[in-house]
Amino acid sequence: MITVREIASLLEGDIVGNGELELLRVAKIEEAMPGDLTFLSNPKYEKYLGSTEATAVIIGRSVDLSKHSKLPPSLIQVADPYASFVVAIQKFNPQPALIPKGTHPTAVVHSSSVIGKNHAIGAHAVIGEKCVIGDNVTILPGTVIGNGVRIGDDCLIYSNVSVRESCVIGHRVIIQPGAVIGGDGFGFAPKKDGSYQKIPQLGIVVIEDDVEVGANTCIDRATMGETRIKHGTKLDNLVQIAHNVTVGEDVVMAGSSGIAGSTKVGNNVMIGGNAAITGHVTIANKVSIAGHSGVSKSLTKEGETYFGYPAKEAGKARRIEGALRQLPELLVTIREIDNRIQMLEKVIQELKNHK
Repeated sequence: MITVREIASLLEGDIVGNGELELLRVAKIEEAMPGDLTFLSNPKYEKYLGSTEATAVIIGRSVDLSKHSKLPPSLIQVADPYASFVVAIQKFNPQPALIPKGTHPTAVVHSSSVIGKNHAIGAHAVIGEKCVIGDNVTILPGTVIGNGVRIGDDCLIYSNVSVRESCVIGHRVIIQPGAVIGGDGFGFAPKKDGSYQKIPQLGIVVIEDDVEVGANTCIDRATMGETRIKHGTKLDNLVQIAHNVTVGEDVVMAGSSGIAGSTKVGNNVMIGGNAAITGHVTIANKVSIAGHSGVSKSLTKEGETYFGYPAKEAGKARRIEGALRQLPELLVTIREIDNRIQMLEKVIQELKNHK
């Protein structure tokens, strides 16, 4: 158990109410029971502040407490409730070791590779020649690390990941199961007979610090040079990053989205699920691309939101969508107008004939 005061100290928060109450676990605000710690971040959930049974609630400093006739026994006021609750979750639920420290007897580690301190390498993992693996790295069973790969400190690489030859992974990177880092880019040259000649993919993939790569995501190696995922970026499951793409810092890409070759994505870009970005274009910083959108040209206006196919500025896309929804009724109106015009033309012709 941990007290409200201890949690508040950990979160650098201010206590409103009783700081000596004991907390047992974390829970959602609408489901919390006595002994639970919860949080309020989304204003839509503020209605639960007076009814939750939680012992303590993490809230923002800007929440107006005077609007509520009833409050939980303890409140912890912080600058960012969501981020603080993540810290609290980790405090109450520390992640156990996934596998024991050391190298499993069935793992294959080439003698020329350098493995850092405090490592954990799982069953049937393979580490090729001349690899450099940092300290506190966990590599789970069945993962294959190709020749010449470099991996920084404090990385977690889950089962059945493939990191191909010469790729570089920074510090504190998490790679979820089944991801492929450094597979060949989709490069084929058409021949006169209609067949295709494979273009050698000679480059590498560089993943910078604090990146997370989702399950079954593929990041292709460059044709020449590098495909690069910059610091802090988070890729969901089933994301496709093609050869020679550069993804900027702190980008988030939702599941089944993809980027074609040689595209440059700026910093703090948000890409929704199943969105597709064509090759050889540029995406400006802080752009948001809604799910299911198709980007066919460069998006150069920083901070703009786009959606649709092809993707357009949000305001314009909404107007077009609104107009499209009115088309069935407009078609009826147009047919009625057309019928009236034909009737008028007939009457006019008859009048002319009588003259």
